[in-house]
Amino acid sequence: MLETILLPVDITEIGQKAVEVAKNLAKKFGSKVWIITVLENPKIPFLDELPEEEKKAIVSLQEKINEKAKEILNQYVRQLKEEGIDANYDILKGDTVETILDFSEKIHPSLIVIPSHNKTDLEIKALGSVSLRVASKSNYPVLVLKGKQPLNFKKILVSYDFLHSSQKALEFAVSIAKSFNSKLIVVHADNDFGHSHIKSIMEKVKQRKLEKLNEIKSLYPDTDIYMEEGTPEHVIIKKANEEDVDLIVIGKRQVPQTKRVFIGSTSYKILKESNVSVLVYRGNHE
Repeated sequence: MLETILLPVDITEIGQKAVEVAKNLAKKFGSKVWIITVLENPKIPFLDELPEEEKKAIVSLQEKINEKAKEILNQYVRQLKEEGIDANYDILKGDTVETILDFSEKIHPSLIVIPSHNKTDLEIKALGSVSLRVASKSNYPVLVLKGKQPLNFKKILVSYDFLHSSQKALEFAVSIAKSFNSKLIVVHADNDFGHSHIKSIMEKVKQRKLEKLNEIKSLYPDTDIYMEEGTPEHVIIKKANEEDVDLIVIGKRQVPQTKRVFIGSTSYKILKESNVSVLVYRGNHE
């Protein structure tokens, strides 16, 4: 299922945690791992007008950063190869988000695993974190690592809304659950409760939903099913906290390969507000 895992990291200590997660997944699925880091060119106004000595200092600093990146990524690749994992790395230059997305289109990963740095609400509103923007625009599934490391995936919560995208996300989650012997928690947020004028019809719809939800257990027996009233982001975050899950899985609709479209507000809110890792499944790679 996971033939290739793409792991974009920076050269801080958070990268090592992401490597551990990718290693666990790669060992379970026999995946190849590509590790990349993106070095952005310094954005210095009037760079050409600086004295030659100062220009050389900037170039020297960039070279040192590049060498440090090589050292760290080589170390990560060695760790993976010692575990029998096929691994490679590349150091790229350009805009971080667009460069990650461009590289993903070259290798067509089964999954992108990307760590999330803690940012203030103001920073996220102004620019959005790299991980949030990659998850928003990627044509491939993206696992955003947040909070505790989901190394064993003991509990996986799947947001389910009966659409094709959530069905594919569920199947993806089931594959992970089977490999890690996880508990699966499937949650449907029922926000049709405002239609009181057609109460009898909505009761029949609710009953049909429950029947369809319970059929999910045929895919994976160790599954708990919940249908709760409320907005999807509120219900999902609340249930994730109550169940102390390791991972939230949400599905997003397919889009044309040539487009990079931001995910909807519900997924954005879950990504932003969740205290645990979130996997956004967008299945264009199929």
